[in-house]
Amino acid sequence: MSSITQTQIGINAYAPSGANVVNLYGVNGADALTLPQLVAAVCIRRTAALEARSVAMMNEMTQNNGYMQGMANVVEQIVSGTATLATRANLPDGYRPRKAPANCTIKQFLTMECGLSEGALPSAIDTYDRRVQVFSALRQRMDSANTMSQQDAIDLQSLINWRDVTYNLSSGVISAYGTAAGNMAANL
Repeated sequence: MSSITQTQIGINAYAPSGANVVNLYGVNGADALTLPQLVAAVCIRRTAALEARSVAMMNEMTQNNGYMQGMANVVEQIVSGTATLATRANLPDGYRPRKAPANCTIKQFLTMECGLSEGALPSAIDTYDRRVQVFSALRQRMDSANTMSQQDAIDLQSLINWRDVTYNLSSGVISAYGTAAGNMAANL
């Protein structure tokens, strides 16, 4: 949270307090700021915080996309009928499982990474019905991950919009201050 301080400096040493003064502001250790500089400083700090949250969210979305791709790859392995629960899971390049070992088996991926209970899995995936059972359980996880991914995209767009608003506000204040200062100088 930003703490804002205000200091009044008299323009004329003989002027009474409150008359002919300039207000200077400070925010979190930055002192002697004019009001436009204060607004710009607060907006820029807010924008930096929003940017950091946006980057963190984009990184999480990248991880979630890899997770969804990993689930799709495992489904493909299961549906092909050539894989067993002990077969190494075919994961996308660069995807690092969050909970399962890096070179996990299909069973480890389903239980540790996807959170399926061992009771929900058949003892083997050697028949069509057993493959359908695993696919049905995994499909629910995929639908849930897809819904979360869509919500993350909406949240990210909201953060980006707020960041743009704060950039535009600080830019507008600085521009208006420059115009006002130029007009005062021209009137002198």
